[in-house]
Amino acid sequence: MPLKQFNVFPKSAPYIVGTELAERFSFYGMKAILTTFLVSNFFNPESNTTLQASAEARSNEITHLFTAITYGCSILGGLLADRYLGRYKTIVYLSVLYIIGHLFLAVFENNYNLFITGLMLIAIGAGGVKPNVSVMVGDQFENEDDKRISKLYDVFYFSINLGAFFSMLIIPVLKHKYGASVAFTVPGLLMLVALIIFLAGTKKYKMVPPTKSENTLSFMQTVRQLSKVLIVFAFIPLFWALYDQNGSEWVLQAAKMDLNFMGITWLSEQIQVVNAILILVFIPLFSVVVFPTLEKIGIRVTSVRKIGWGFILIVLTFLLSAWIQKQIDAGIKLNIAWQLLAYAILTASEILVSLTGLEFAFSNSPKNMRSTVMSLFFFTVFIGNILVSFINNSIHSGGVFSQFSGADYFLLFAGMMAANALLYFATVKIFNVEAHNNENI
Repeated sequence: MPLKQFNVFPKSAPYIVGTELAERFSFYGMKAILTTFLVSNFFNPESNTTLQASAEARSNEITHLFTAITYGCSILGGLLADRYLGRYKTIVYLSVLYIIGHLFLAVFENNYNLFITGLMLIAIGAGGVKPNVSVMVGDQFENEDDKRISKLYDVFYFSINLGAFFSMLIIPVLKHKYGASVAFTVPGLLMLVALIIFLAGTKKYKMVPPTKSENTLSFMQTVRQLSKVLIVFAFIPLFWALYDQNGSEWVLQAAKMDLNFMGITWLSEQIQVVNAILILVFIPLFSVVVFPTLEKIGIRVTSVRKIGWGFILIVLTFLLSAWIQKQIDAGIKLNIAWQLLAYAILTASEILVSLTGLEFAFSNSPKNMRSTVMSLFFFTVFIGNILVSFINNSIHSGGVFSQFSGADYFLLFAGMMAANALLYFATVKIFNVEAHNNENI
C-alpha cells in the first residue's frame, strides 16, 4: 500500500503498522533458525548420527516450549494492559525486555543457560507486545463500526506476513554466511527499530486507559455465554500441535531433502517462507473463489464446517509428511517440492481454522467478553505447543513416546488429529452448535 493511502486512516496507523512489521521480522527471523541452531550448537555439535534423533527431539521440545510460553504470556500481557498499565506502557516496557532477550541470544550463543534465559525474555516480551499492538489498531477509531477498521486490519495482517517473509528469507542466509551471532543480532536490531517507530507515534495515538472494573459474571454464567465458543475451542489445541511443527520438525526434515528448486539451492530454514507467501494468496482465493463456488454447488459454508474441514486437511498434511519421512529413512532424497505441497495444504488448513476460529469466536461472544475470548484463543496455542514439547521430551528421555521416530512420529500426530476431527464433528452435531451459527463467513 502506497504511504499516501494511509491518509484515509488515523494518523497513528503508519506507526502501528510499522511497529508490527519490524517486530514480526524480529520474532520470525529468530524463530526461523532456532530449531537447527539448538541441534548444531548445543544438542549435537559433533553431528553424531547416533545422537541426532534425540538431539532433534530436544530441540523440538525447547522450540515448542518457547512458543507455548510466548502465547501464555500473551494472556498475561492482555491482563496487564487492560487492568494496570494500559496498552501503550505495556508495549514499551515489554519491548525493552524483548530487546534484552535478543541481546542475550547474540552474545551468549555458546552458553546454554544464558541463551535459554534470552529465549524466556523474548517469550515474555513478545507475549506482552503481540496482543496489545493488535488491539491498538481498533483503539484508534472513534466508532467501532467504522468500515475502515477492517481495511486497516488487512494492512496490519499484510505487514505481519511481509515481516515474516523477509525475515525467513534473510536470517538463515546470515546464519549460513556470517554465523549465529550475527543472525541473532539482526532480529534484535529490528526489535529496537520497532520500539523506535512505536515511540515516534506517541503523540498521535488514541490511548485507552486501563480499567479496574471486575467481571461480575459468575463462572457458570461465563461458561453459558461462551458455550459455543468453548465447544469449538476445545478441539483447536491439537491443530496447533501439528501446525506449529512447520517451524521445527519440518525444518529438520527439509535439511534431509534435495533443496534445489527452480534453479536455486535453498537453506532448510528458508522453506518456511512459503507459508507467508501462500497465506497472502489463499486469503482472497478462498474468499472470492473457493467459498462462493462451494455455496453455488449446494455446500453450505459456515464457520463450524470450515474449522472441521481444516482439521481434515492438516491430517492429510501430516500423512504426506509421514510419506516424505519414510522415503528419507529409506535413503531416498526427495526434492523439496514435496514439502512445498505439504505447505500448500497446511496453509489452506490455517485459513480454515485459525482465521475462521477468531471470526467465529468474536461473532458468538458478547462485546464485553471479547478480550477474554482472545485470551482463550491464545490459550489453545499454548496447550497445543505444550503437548508437542511433552511428547518430544518423552522421546529424547526414552519415555513412552520414544517408539515414535521417523515416519511414525508424523503418523502419531496424524492419528491424534484424525480422532480429534471425528470427535469435533460428533460434538458440534450433538450440541447443535452449527444451528446457532447460520451466518456464512
